[in-house]
Amino acid sequence: MMDQEGINQVPDSQEQVKELIEMVRELLRERERNIEPEDPYLIEALPSIEEDFLRTPLTEEERKEATQSYPKSLSMNYLPPTLND
Repeated sequence: MMDQEGINQVPDSQEQVKELIEMVRELLRERERNIEPEDPYLIEALPSIEEDFLRTPLTEEERKEATQSYPKSLSMNYLPPTLND
């Protein structure tokens, strides 16, 4: 069981944890404010890179149409392994 000294330290520890959490949050906020692009020339050359870079330019309907219009078996060349008798 926890002795009396340990019980008295629990509120102090909780307060320290709260202070540390607040410090980490402040550091994260500061980091977000100070983010600079790694290569400003890249941003100049491709201004759209700051937008959703990995977003597909097709709508959901266009994407489905493009993927479903390509025959799935066109480039498939399946050679089953030989059977060992």
